[in-house]
Amino acid sequence: MNIQSILSDKIKQAMILAGSDQSCDALIRQSGKPQFGDYQANGIMAAAKKLGLKSTRICSKSFR
Repeated sequence: MNIQSILSDKIKQAMILAGSDQSCDALIRQSGKPQFGDYQANGIMAAAKKLGLKSTRICSKSFR
């Protein structure tokens, strides 16, 4: 298992705990801009929109 798969699994679990449904996808991608880190979780934006929350809110609910 590679780091991208591990991140995807962990972030998906956190998204489900924050209220997303079981079919959510973390959509982990390597970041194109190194100043923002090595990876990005694009699925959080879609989940936040679906839940009617700001993306920062779903992140804070996911990682408490």
